[in-house]
Amino acid sequence: MRSKNMDQLRAMKEYLEEYAMEHDGYIPTMTEIAEAFRISRAGAFRYLKEMDERGMVIYRDGRIVTEKTRLIRNREGGLSEHYMEGISAGTPTDASGKVEEYYSMPPLFTDGRRGHFFTLTVNGDSMTDAGIESGDLVICRETQEAETEQIVAAWIPGEGNTLKRLCRDDEGPFLWAENHQWPPARRMFGREFMIQGVAIKVLKDL
Repeated sequence: MRSKNMDQLRAMKEYLEEYAMEHDGYIPTMTEIAEAFRISRAGAFRYLKEMDERGMVIYRDGRIVTEKTRLIRNREGGLSEHYMEGISAGTPTDASGKVEEYYSMPPLFTDGRRGHFFTLTVNGDSMTDAGIESGDLVICRETQEAETEQIVAAWIPGEGNTLKRLCRDDEGPFLWAENHQWPPARRMFGREFMIQGVAIKVLKDL
């Protein structure tokens, strides 16, 4: 990979930390980073990867951590070190929303299951046929494995997080949107992704 300009890398790190200071520890989405530096989302992804390789940030599966952002969260009593960008039930390009904390859920919300869980605020309408609508709060069990037909929180490299149905055909697993009003081409979200969790419950406002 071609080496990036160090001034640009430092500027991006400063932007990440200033954003976190102004937003209670929350990290900007890939779209916001791209817009701030007038580059593509793929370009922002490559910058973050090089920053990780240089030790300027920790960037793993959509998670961005610097020493300063870690201190911000600890000082404010907010996010844990394990967090992820908000979820999208639209396209990954539209992923925005609140960063949520991993924490121990009451047994009532997890049907007695043990483990680590995280919550995601949904944006978009791609999962309406599954009863998941924009604004819903989805509880997910942290895992990198899932069974076919489960609804998963997945990270699409260079794109962002998304909530979709995990399906499988002769070519292997793929992500599928649950909105029958969308044409098949739009419902197909590809085969390159990393599972971050399995949805187990949806909470709605009355």
